[in-house]
Amino acid sequence: MTLDLARIRAQFPALSLEDGGRPRVYLDNPAGTQVPQQVIDRMVDCLVRTNANMGGHFRTTLDATELVHQAHVAMADLYHANSEREIVFGPNMTSLTFQMTRSLGTRFQPGDEMIVT
Repeated sequence: MTLDLARIRAQFPALSLEDGGRPRVYLDNPAGTQVPQQVIDRMVDCLVRTNANMGGHFRTTLDATELVHQAHVAMADLYHANSEREIVFGPNMTSLTFQMTRSLGTRFQPGDEMIVT
């Protein structure tokens, strides 16, 4: 199977940008990841229809809560998790890793060993 790179690139609007008539080159870190148009469209839809704090009792927050629940279920299915409760979302990988290490750090004592793969 060969990949149609032009078709894939066409899905990412930022990859069509030019500087001085030349294609823009992205050497960003993960915080600068480009996203396909379908993600942009979904983000706009979320901002329009479900931009609310979770846990309230009005329509927008109920829709937001259901959307996040559906996302947990979908990711649990994708990763074959035992439950959607095993799925964690956060602002970005750096923040999640920092929070996880802060949490785990309270459980370890001098001399404990951790194996990371």
